[in-house]
Amino acid sequence: MPEETLDQYFARKPNDEEFHSYLFALLREKGIENAEAYKKAGIDRKTWSKLISNASQRPTKRNACAIAIALELDYKECKHLVKSAGYILNRDPFDLVIRYCVDHGIYDPIKVDALLLEKNQKPLFSE
Repeated sequence: MPEETLDQYFARKPNDEEFHSYLFALLREKGIENAEAYKKAGIDRKTWSKLISNASQRPTKRNACAIAIALELDYKECKHLVKSAGYILNRDPFDLVIRYCVDHGIYDPIKVDALLLEKNQKPLFSE
């Protein structure tokens, strides 16, 4: 077997459309319209439009987490969505609160923000 070059290795990177495709699959599966999703996630229409119209567009980690909460994803779905956007949920306080909320079915933005504030983290849905 020939040695793989660096360029070949980079060419094997994850499919650029993974986040885009997974988001659309989740929206279909859950029967949620675009407008409902971006409003629940607290994402402005312009940002949402970029996410859904450009397969290579990636959300911020905070927006990926907000989408996961808005779509009421379970932990496995949340982890996949965040990973497909190029991030991981680790052990920092923000990530642990998001994981706690998803694990415990806490999808109310007010409750999520209260838990984030309790751990001295910036709210996800309000300023």
